[in-house]
Amino acid sequence: MMYFIPGCDVRKNHPEAVRNACMFFEERNIPEGPCCRKDLSVLKKGDVLITECTQCTLIFGERVPESKQMTVYEYLLNDSDFVWPDYHGREMVLQDCWRMRDHSAMHTAIRRCLENMNIHAAELEHNREKADFCGVWLNNPAPADCIEKAPKTFAMLEEHRHLLSPLQQKEKMEAYVRGLPQKETIVYCNGCEKGLRLGDGRPVHMVELLFNPHMK
Repeated sequence: MMYFIPGCDVRKNHPEAVRNACMFFEERNIPEGPCCRKDLSVLKKGDVLITECTQCTLIFGERVPESKQMTVYEYLLNDSDFVWPDYHGREMVLQDCWRMRDHSAMHTAIRRCLENMNIHAAELEHNREKADFCGVWLNNPAPADCIEKAPKTFAMLEEHRHLLSPLQQKEKMEAYVRGLPQKETIVYCNGCEKGLRLGDGRPVHMVELLFNPHMK
């Protein structure tokens, strides 16, 4: 069985795009799956979870290791009926996520999706496995329910946490955005998106580019 996992925060931040994505997968008889922090008893060994949230990816990896995961980007590349929107050579910056630095299949799939959408994505020096950015995610306490559901994963992440005041976070993100080649930046992580917006950047989530026609 295959399930589409839109991600709670992705849905909250991008409701129209997520509605379109859910409709797309429903047409392919792929229902929406359970929240990564709720009851997962519906999932069976060998089920495939199609994810688009970085935090969901990490939590599912610990909670249901017997299930398989693939990103929505990998799925779309193998769907011959998906109609790729055309952004006519739009130039943007691609921001990779520190939490996903070990997910090389995701990195490659995202870049292929951008090529298919006719987007010219500038690479940053710290990209792919060298990514060192996740907004201010590491500068705030981790969500208690995430720690409860995936204690091993979050114990490893805690080694890198460094709490900052709201003012310090704002200053840090403003300095980061000033160092980008341009403000309009492609993201696929809620933490990266939140951080860039805090620094007065212009983050554009992949789900919007793929599933929201108004982004054109």
